[in-house]
Amino acid sequence: MEKRKTGRVVKRLEVKFQSPVEKTAITNDLSETGIFIKTTNMGVTEGSIISFKVNLPNTQEIPLTGRVARSIRTMLGLIGESKSGIGVHLVNPPENYVNYVQSLFINQVNSI
Repeated sequence: MEKRKTGRVVKRLEVKFQSPVEKTAITNDLSETGIFIKTTNMGVTEGSIISFKVNLPNTQEIPLTGRVARSIRTMLGLIGESKSGIGVHLVNPPENYVNYVQSLFINQVNSI
């Protein structure tokens, strides 16, 4: 059963977060209110509040905060078949992030 209220678009962007040293990961998909970050080493639990930065292709870095809605850890033998990472529900995403995601949807529709 689909719980999402907004559409998602597949987009690979670099993510930086502190855990306690700076680490990087990659997004899997984005929406105006959420993001899935592919990582095997973030070490956060569902319900946690996290802060991180997303690097846009134009080198703009956008700080985001969100609540971890789900945490998926795939067994090592299955990594190629599934995705490990965290689904994050964004808390008050900034306007420049929302505008970027909206532009991805517009480009996706125009390319069909």
